[in-house]
Amino acid sequence: PALTAILAPSADRAMPTIDGFVGPGHVSTVIGAGVYEPLMRQYAKPMVISGFEPVDILQSVAMLIDLLNEERVEVTIQYRRVVSWEGNRKAQAMMDRVFALRDSFEWRGLGSIPQSALRLSAEFAKFDAEQRFPLPDRSVADNPACDCPEILRGMKHPLDCRLFGNACTPETPVGACMVSSEGACAAYYTYGRGRPVPAHSEPEPV
Repeated sequence: PALTAILAPSADRAMPTIDGFVGPGHVSTVIGAGVYEPLMRQYAKPMVISGFEPVDILQSVAMLIDLLNEERVEVTIQYRRVVSWEGNRKAQAMMDRVFALRDSFEWRGLGSIPQSALRLSAEFAKFDAEQRFPLPDRSVADNPACDCPEILRGMKHPLDCRLFGNACTPETPVGACMVSSEGACAAYYTYGRGRPVPAHSEPEPV
């Protein structure tokens, strides 16, 4: 559902300019690579399921470029030492027993998306804090100056946001893209993209 929300155009937003996807290796270990195929074919986007080592990511990007150059809409697996097409059936069965789909869930930067998150199933409801305690249903609006929704959908670059590196840093995050260490803005900031590089200076004599 979240990928559909990113890819699908609507009345107030255009189709993002995304050529393809480097898919998540850890998630795919459980759910398998096959679950992505219908969506990728629907939107004509190739995907490569990647591992996490630098060589994994480099190989995955190279594989994705090959798919794009050959105009092949496929889901392929680079992370074959862990990920399979069908996934971990035992883990899937356990998750199906313990969890159930929520009717809807609000995502930072993307809004409310139907059936996009899990809750504890009726069998395990006695362990559900939402059932046992009167927790308020709070909705936190995105800062209107933050471009995270557009960045998440590939419509803008982190450096396009006027808050990036100024009001919004990993120490003082404004949007979801900077809050998470895995967010696009946090990665750009952490690894120096878009920040001024100190002028070169000669080393002081010892």
